[in-house]
Amino acid sequence: MTEPTPSFAKELERLDEIVRRLETPDLDLDEALALFEEGVERLRAARGRLATAEQKVRQVLGRLDR
Repeated sequence: MTEPTPSFAKELERLDEIVRRLETPDLDLDEALALFEEGVERLRAARGRLATAEQKVRQVLGRLDR
């Protein structure tokens, strides 16, 4: 069973948490690498969602111009 996709806002919150954690001086290398990897994946997913939303907006606007 797959987990539901988190909202875009939740994804941004998690990215913010990751950045804050990466900025802490007591973070060990293994945890930093794991967080960095998670952050990159979440950022890719967020960019994909934004691109999809942008495409939908362009389609709607294109229909209005007809």
